[in-house]
Amino acid sequence: MTFRPSIIPISNSGAAAPAAKRLDPLSLLVIDDDPVHRMVLGKVGEKAGYVLTTAGSVEDATQKISQHKFNCISLDLSLGGESGAQVLTSIATHNSNALLIVISGAAAAIREETLRMARELQLNVIEAPKPVDLIALRAKLGALSAAAKI
Repeated sequence: MTFRPSIIPISNSGAAAPAAKRLDPLSLLVIDDDPVHRMVLGKVGEKAGYVLTTAGSVEDATQKISQHKFNCISLDLSLGGESGAQVLTSIATHNSNALLIVISGAAAAIREETLRMARELQLNVIEAPKPVDLIALRAKLGALSAAAKI
């Protein structure tokens, strides 16, 4: 058996440097009934360093929100005849610290009402109307990722 000594990083002061914390990857839930939109938004999230989960319906989204903690949730407001706003209470209950990005082509009044409801639930919410600016979305996700590493 060969003995290999451990190497402990030393700071400039001569004291052992603190061990680096293991950072869990950030997680993104994309809620959209359109599989192409889920794929595109998911790819943007993955390129920004997120682990991706998707949901295509209110029921699917509510289940995933109750089972997992997400750092960021993108929400379409039109989910196969149902309103995406139905998941706001579930987000507030189970993922209240997540950044909520409302990405929707719904009418401005519907988007504004959803944003008002989200703020009343004390959610951290921003809007990105469709068609979404993918470069701006990636920058926002990257900024959230960088802030989480500080």
